[in-house]
Amino acid sequence: MSMQDFLGYMVIVALLAAFILLLLRKWRVIEWMQVHGNDFFSEMALCNFCLSWWVSVFLSLICVVITGDLTLLLIPFCSTPLTTKYLI
Repeated sequence: MSMQDFLGYMVIVALLAAFILLLLRKWRVIEWMQVHGNDFFSEMALCNFCLSWWVSVFLSLICVVITGDLTLLLIPFCSTPLTTKYLI
């Protein structure tokens, strides 16, 4: 995989993660997690970085399953800061 492919996947994962988190916020799913979740999920729902990380991990795992390229597991380390900037 070339660096351009990796950057492309990274940007796509960051944008999809931001879209998913904005949609969950609009549907008040994150607010529901803050109120009704246990201590772990309630604290995680308060943290944009944590939410961005886990959504990026989930999307990266989907990319790995589709492509079979394990280097895509590095995407969350690069896409999470981008996703948190989109959410501010």
